[in-house]
Amino acid sequence: MDPWDVIVIGSGAAGLVAAWHARAAGASVLVVNKSLVGRSGATITSGGGVSVSGRTAIGLGFDANPDDTDELFFADTIRSGSFLSDQKLVAAMVEGVGDELRRLIADGAKISAPKHAPGHSSGRGVRIPGPSMQRVVTTAALHAGVRFREDFQSTELLMHDGAVIGVAGLDRRSGVVEALHGRAVVIATGGATSNWSLRTAPEELSGDGHAMALAAGAELIEMEMLQFLPCCLVAPDMWRGLQFPWILGPQSGVRAWLLNRYGERFMARWDPERMELATRDVVAAASAAEVFEGRGSPNGGVYLSWAHLPRDIVDNFTQWSRSFSADWRWEGFDMTPLVERIRAGHAIEVAPAAHFSLGGIRVDVSGSTGVPNLYACGEATGGVHGGNRLSGNAGAQVLVQGKAAGRSAATLARSRSHEAPARVDQAQWRSVQARIKAPFERVEGIAPFDMKRRLAQIVDGALGAIRDGAALAKALDEIRALLRDDLPRLACRNRDAGWNRDWSDALECASALPVIESALLSALARTESLGAHRRHDSNDPRVTAALGHGLISRHAGSGALVHRTEPVVFQFLSPVAAAA
Repeated sequence: MDPWDVIVIGSGAAGLVAAWHARAAGASVLVVNKSLVGRSGATITSGGGVSVSGRTAIGLGFDANPDDTDELFFADTIRSGSFLSDQKLVAAMVEGVGDELRRLIADGAKISAPKHAPGHSSGRGVRIPGPSMQRVVTTAALHAGVRFREDFQSTELLMHDGAVIGVAGLDRRSGVVEALHGRAVVIATGGATSNWSLRTAPEELSGDGHAMALAAGAELIEMEMLQFLPCCLVAPDMWRGLQFPWILGPQSGVRAWLLNRYGERFMARWDPERMELATRDVVAAASAAEVFEGRGSPNGGVYLSWAHLPRDIVDNFTQWSRSFSADWRWEGFDMTPLVERIRAGHAIEVAPAAHFSLGGIRVDVSGSTGVPNLYACGEATGGVHGGNRLSGNAGAQVLVQGKAAGRSAATLARSRSHEAPARVDQAQWRSVQARIKAPFERVEGIAPFDMKRRLAQIVDGALGAIRDGAALAKALDEIRALLRDDLPRLACRNRDAGWNRDWSDALECASALPVIESALLSALARTESLGAHRRHDSNDPRVTAALGHGLISRHAGSGALVHRTEPVVFQFLSPVAAAA
């Protein structure tokens, strides 16, 4: 069937919730995914927290705090994000998450009781493990009649008279470049964290959706804001990036200690009251600062130690934790060797890992990007979390934004179902095909894997949890040189069109470069430290009435990326009112 009413790019929770709602509204829906549905994306790797106020949780049948209101949930989110959030998006998330949780429960989701996570003033994080959430939303979409196209790597949005009319990409199985037409498109491709070498997210999240939206005329917002998850393993390589120490420690409230190479409990200098139980942005910045200033561990991290605790604390952890099995299996990994080292009194080397893209495509509460026929939802978007994301708020975001984008896209498509659909013209299609095929047809040049490795070195050095103006400026020059000199020379060593990893890597590099450039431009422009963006050369946090959003767009004439600042509007809660 071509064209479709709605094409959803991405099959994580946000995309499948969007697809379900679009289908429920009567639209024909195609979900395209770079890999296999249910076996890729960020949802299946998540802990599965979903933030919801105590009163809403009670309405869902949970034993929760009746004094915890939507207003308190809203205020916690705004404060945690350093007042940089789009408050209309936050209000929509807070007010709408209960209905979507109710639907998940009706569809068979097993959701456990709320817990109290750092940064929240009350216990409000209900839990559904990521794989379970993925299974429920996938099954619901299938039963609703949503169709799927797997192993399709979307690279460009098709345009006609300034409006989106579909998506182009590579069928990774056959090596054929194809155009898929649709009356509306929803981007749900997740974040851009796979560009960092130390990360918690899967390798698919290279920023494809950001790059496609930017090229189509959408704006990106707060691209300098990236959440780093503290206390992730840096060694050995086979476990690099795993969140296990964070889960066994601060995330679960276990009083493990963070230490620098001198044995100093350095969190006392950052948050003497909460120490290691401070919010993620503070713990990540503190850990990164120790490394930056030369007090780190041998593998570029810091130490996390349980040695001061009675051994029973660790031994009995599996009896009350929902995260681990009794034999210390966690997310498919047997963590027994690491636990034995902890029980023997050894400290573990940990560091902040790229975890969640706080910035992304700018949208309104309907999911609209401002580009005709183009919507976005989930981690691909920015504006909800501002400068920091509280635990469980990603789960709430993907459910609420997925519903909004799916419904909006279906309404638009159905209103135009009587019109003849626009098709890509042949001149545009030849140009699109040439860009996608170029790396495969080039027989000599730069290996895409080498460029990926270089990109990781650049972002690790300049866009970590601690930033420096000189390093940011140097990295921006390097990225622009890669765009100018090296991207046109990417070449595939593998000459088979189907299942060509070189070709896929080359296309991901083409997406990642403008996304990284956007983050560097935004980080350079925000000279103060704010939320997850910590400037070592200007380390005094500043929250004022003049707080501004950082926005990136393409210049209409030259196509160059342009940064501008727009004042933050405090529709419901201002820093002054919050401090009163």
